[in-house]
Amino acid sequence: MKQFNRKMALTGIAAIVTAAGLSACGGNGGNQEEKNANAAAGGPLTFTMMNQYTSTEPPKADNPIVKKIEEYTNTKINTTWVPASAYNDKVNVSIASNDLPQVLMIGDTKSSSIINAERSGMFWEIGPYLKEFPNLSKYNANEQVLNNISVDGKVYGLYRARALARQGIAFRQDWLDNLGLQQPKTIDDLYKVIQAFALNDPDKNGKNDTFGLVEAEDSGNAGSMGLTGFQTIASFFGAPNQWDIQDGKAVPMFMTKENMDAMKFYKKLYDEKLINQDFAATKGSKQQEQFYQGKAGMLFTTLDFVITGGNELKKANPAAKIDIVSRIQGPKGERVFATTGYNGMFVFPKATVKSEAELKQLLGFFDKIVDDQMMYTWTWGIEGVHYTKGADGEPVISDQTAYANEVSPLKQLPTYDGALMVWKGKGEADNKFRIMMKDNEPIAVSNPAEPLISQTAVEKGTELNKIIADARVKFIMGTLDEAGFNKEVEKWRAQGGDQMIKDYTELYAKQAKK
Repeated sequence: MKQFNRKMALTGIAAIVTAAGLSACGGNGGNQEEKNANAAAGGPLTFTMMNQYTSTEPPKADNPIVKKIEEYTNTKINTTWVPASAYNDKVNVSIASNDLPQVLMIGDTKSSSIINAERSGMFWEIGPYLKEFPNLSKYNANEQVLNNISVDGKVYGLYRARALARQGIAFRQDWLDNLGLQQPKTIDDLYKVIQAFALNDPDKNGKNDTFGLVEAEDSGNAGSMGLTGFQTIASFFGAPNQWDIQDGKAVPMFMTKENMDAMKFYKKLYDEKLINQDFAATKGSKQQEQFYQGKAGMLFTTLDFVITGGNELKKANPAAKIDIVSRIQGPKGERVFATTGYNGMFVFPKATVKSEAELKQLLGFFDKIVDDQMMYTWTWGIEGVHYTKGADGEPVISDQTAYANEVSPLKQLPTYDGALMVWKGKGEADNKFRIMMKDNEPIAVSNPAEPLISQTAVEKGTELNKIIADARVKFIMGTLDEAGFNKEVEKWRAQGGDQMIKDYTELYAKQAKK
């Protein structure tokens, strides 16, 4: 069935790419020397790219943002847009057939096919060039993120920067006000708010029809936790971010006391019916829907949910108020889990980017599209089309539909999307989450195993992780006790986990010696 689905997906890709009419792959390097000469003579730099889109339709060739980019950078970009749901398969097919554009966006940066391609020399190593470009040095040279994205200590991709400290708690501020409660600052505070949201009629409708926290299942990859908010709670209890190094040995998060403390916290919420009892079967979209409908007062999510979620909440209930917190005092102080700091990367295949000069031209393009003027464009769009300026001179989005259709989809293109930039024209809530993300970077706990490539993890990581994710859910729901959970840990160890621990221990020691 999986093979059938994959074939169907690839068939769909071919149809969609053809419909997009922006072909990048296939015979793309034939007259590149002529194009380079044209660019050197002052003509536009023409290049091919493959990228993904998450919008309903791919960006059109006449998109005004595309036109502005090309005019501003003196380029002609021939882009193949592929739907995000099928993108990784399309990348793998392109690599296997060596049918590559000059710029290839990689979504799954740690897949075995990408790592093997990097190790085989298929892509340019771009790390040494970053310092030559002022904007890339500013937005794409974070040492922690470069370490996360590296393979064998080398950087092959221009990462698409994202906030390092993005996670937090969104909640109904109007419910807090109704109950006379303050925003939570400690784990005990957090429990009391969740309890009050479930039991004390926070919406004042005289009915016992709410629960405090809405959760959803989290499954399907090597980093899944079983439920979406678990990492957030675990960070408050002081757990490591997926892996830790203790006395020189790699230790998985789920083998720590802090992980067990976080599971017991969730079990208490479940036993007391303070969270939705069907969380293990609840999808993320349903989780958000229940929050919007006023059935729950809190969810663990990204801090920027205060904007997107707040807008949806207002549609259902114009009087509702949403707010966010992220710093919760726990046994080890205030901590949040760090993300990887990126969402995919751009690589430059040597088969189509023939020379160092051509590579630098392409890096120059990416440097220019994140300068101050272009950052303004990524944030607001084009004046008179997407935004207008008020009497105070500050921009205001004037056409939300045009912005959603023409500006937002193109944010797949720059290596920095301005997520942490504070703008005067943005509202208080919008700038609040940006400031919060930036302020939380010093307390963000990274995963020390992120840049380490364990072959065991590549081959077995997803199936091994499922053992733990399932056991965690069963513990919270009461079908496994602590001894039962530990038996599942032993199962994980026996089926490849011990080898993974050995891999990461040795790889970390080797990295530390460099």
